[in-house]
Amino acid sequence: MNAKIKTQAKPIIIFPYSGYENNKKCEWYFWWTVDLCKTIDPRPIVVLPRDTVIKNQAASFLNDARTQTLEVIETWSIDTCQTWLAGWGHILDHYPEANRIITLPGDIEFVQEDRAFYENLKQFVESANCDIAIGDFKAGGRSSAKGLVDTYGTYSLLANWFPEFSKGIQSLRLIRPRSEFLNIKTSVMRELLIHHRKFATEQTLNFLIKSWNHSEAAWKYSLSVILLGTVSDIKSFRDYSGCIDQIERIESMLSLLWREIKEPKKTETTADKQFEAQYSEFTDEYDRLLTKSKGIMETARTTLRALLGV
Repeated sequence: MNAKIKTQAKPIIIFPYSGYENNKKCEWYFWWTVDLCKTIDPRPIVVLPRDTVIKNQAASFLNDARTQTLEVIETWSIDTCQTWLAGWGHILDHYPEANRIITLPGDIEFVQEDRAFYENLKQFVESANCDIAIGDFKAGGRSSAKGLVDTYGTYSLLANWFPEFSKGIQSLRLIRPRSEFLNIKTSVMRELLIHHRKFATEQTLNFLIKSWNHSEAAWKYSLSVILLGTVSDIKSFRDYSGCIDQIERIESMLSLLWREIKEPKKTETTADKQFEAQYSEFTDEYDRLLTKSKGIMETARTTLRALLGV
């Protein structure tokens, strides 16, 4: 990779929402990620939730001398995904020369085949030959929250609301459309944030849906998928409520995006009766898909209860 790309890529590391106090593996991964990012930017950005600071779960980080070499942004957010938006906005506002934005999670505790994972992650960070690169991974463990949410929620809901887009995801051989590893051209990021609806959660999935030409069933941008390895959550599994919360957020976003994308637009040449017929067809289709979506949600709840023993 040439020097120009190195100096113009801006990495963002999302500080663990619960900190890494008393978690040596997570702490080690966080600082390893910092060192990796410094190979392309001497002063990486770390987005730190204010909740974490107030709860005294970032004391070790803030007292660490290495923190002085970072650009730390403290922000209020409802969850980890919203801290991404704060970091992206900071780069768009303050680093107009940056040509790529790289977002990395700082809360990984366990990966399988460590050496291969870190080598793949280095390749992902240095990637600069496409509009959007996604760091893909397999979810470790039968009860991994990431695996449960995607298997019984994301994939089925996508197939219901956006079947052609779902096929597009399959053609990419993308395992995790909600991946926390994102490497994107700044110009594409700006377009996606300024000209489309923003969400506080499920950022990657939202970007992918907006990157799909729904009328032509093709990608608007060049995408690549880099398989990193197998990643586990900080916990081996989350409780039933946590999984359902995520699936419900996904369903809410997908139904809203479907309405936004599919809603008929009246033009000067569209007759009133023609537009009324189009809108009636639109609402009928929405009701049909919503009914199927509720069935998918019910199946997901039943399956998760059985798997988690609740």
